[in-house]
Amino acid sequence: SGLASLPSAPPRLAPPRPARGWVSSAHGPQRDMTLDALLKGRPGEDEQETLEALVKAHDDLEFKADGSKVCVKSTSQEIVPRLKQVRDYVNGGKYKKAREMYSHDYTQYEPWIVPHEHQKKFLYCKLTGSVLPMKVEVVKRHMESKRFKEIRQAQEDTEKKKAEKREKKQEIVKAIRAKAKARAEAKAGPAAAAKGGQKKGKKRKAAPDAAAPDAAAGADGAKKQRLAPEAPDAGAKGAKRKRRPERSLKLRRKKQFA
Repeated sequence: SGLASLPSAPPRLAPPRPARGWVSSAHGPQRDMTLDALLKGRPGEDEQETLEALVKAHDDLEFKADGSKVCVKSTSQEIVPRLKQVRDYVNGGKYKKAREMYSHDYTQYEPWIVPHEHQKKFLYCKLTGSVLPMKVEVVKRHMESKRFKEIRQAQEDTEKKKAEKREKKQEIVKAIRAKAKARAEAKAGPAAAAKGGQKKGKKRKAAPDAAAPDAAAGADGAKKQRLAPEAPDAGAKGAKRKRRPERSLKLRRKKQFA
């Protein structure tokens, strides 16, 4: 009866369900873990929640739209969505090498070193014609070589001379055009003045007379009549007719007539 008089303990409430991305464990939520800790792993972790936290924390990983695969952005690799497979790939030497290869900005070495036209994992040097692997230390060592520096300096000197020659040629052309323009203006000055004087002293034409067309028509008719050839007389034409040769009368040729 003494126990019945004691107050009953309050009911025990269930802990709140953690939000997505949080995994309640003895070590705390997964969201507070760094990327290195997620890649190494720890005992008692939830595989699915740890995988989602790893993909979210890693800037080179993402889930496909349907969530069936984990995609690697830099290498376009697709992995089964399992924590062990994803960790093994990301921690592998092949991925680290590819990550270093594709993440580096090789455009800073242009225009001398450019991506290879056919081999995606290699670079091409336009100066020396060398094929280089996409490794930063190899590219830097090639650019610091004596051969590369000599060829680069020679090409830069050639380009500089061409630019100076081009500028000098443009200056000469400008000077020639300026002289020709000054000469044309000097020649056109007196001629324009004389032409202006002629225009001022020019007389106006007289108004045409009404009888002028008739007179002109009569003069043209007389001229045509004077220049027209006389018709030959039929009798005179018969008297002046040429005599036919004897061979023609006998219907023979010159060789046959001889």
